[in-house]
Amino acid sequence: MPQDTTEHLQLTFVNGVAVISITTHYLQAEDVIETVGEELLELVEKWECTKVLLTFEGVRFVSSSMLAQVMKLHKRLAKTKGHLRICGLNPMLRDVLRASQLDRLLEVYDDDKLALTKF
Repeated sequence: MPQDTTEHLQLTFVNGVAVISITTHYLQAEDVIETVGEELLELVEKWECTKVLLTFEGVRFVSSSMLAQVMKLHKRLAKTKGHLRICGLNPMLRDVLRASQLDRLLEVYDDDKLALTKF
């Protein structure tokens, strides 16, 4: 099973779905967020991913800039008729998505097992 790792991300494939885990717990510094955004797009392009599950398991804080990077990935995948699902959000991160109304644009699931069944 192919795998790949960057400074802030870990990629594995499960039944043809690219599962990208964010390995950085606090996503608030702009330089880190910019790097994570670049790494996300690079992994998706390198592996030609069309089905992506982005897991926030272990992430404690994200800034609005990180949410912008997630939306950038969402739009990139939509251009190629790809799909993005999100899981592993703690209650505070779910509230942030709800408050920003991004939960209406993004498919959010409690865990990876449930999210994987939705591809």
